[in-house]
Amino acid sequence: MILTAESPAVNLYRVEVSGWDDNKAFFVENSHLIWGEEAGKQVTLSRGLTNGSVVFLRLLQLIGNDRSRPVPYEAELVARNEEGQWQFQLHAVSSRPLRRVRTVPMEVVTPQSSEKEQGSETD
Repeated sequence: MILTAESPAVNLYRVEVSGWDDNKAFFVENSHLIWGEEAGKQVTLSRGLTNGSVVFLRLLQLIGNDRSRPVPYEAELVARNEEGQWQFQLHAVSSRPLRRVRTVPMEVVTPQSSEKEQGSETD
């Protein structure tokens, strides 16, 4: 098959989507992942999500007992269709670099140093 601009490649995968909806309730829902060259990755759900929330997708394989590992995506609302379902654009979630915490040296108080401080106050 030769792909042209008139027929961009679109792939359809059965997936399990899990996460927390806009009511902060955990859910697991089966859906289809639409993966196209122009549209990227999109999924349709029966519930709303907070824009920017993270969901986990796991491929549902037709053959075999192997369960794929869930992959995190950030969800961006695209539209709500006529059936009332929510369509989301999915963006890959990359790990964030660890923030370095600046440590401040602490002054160590010993019995000798506290005696010197007390002696200097009385002088």
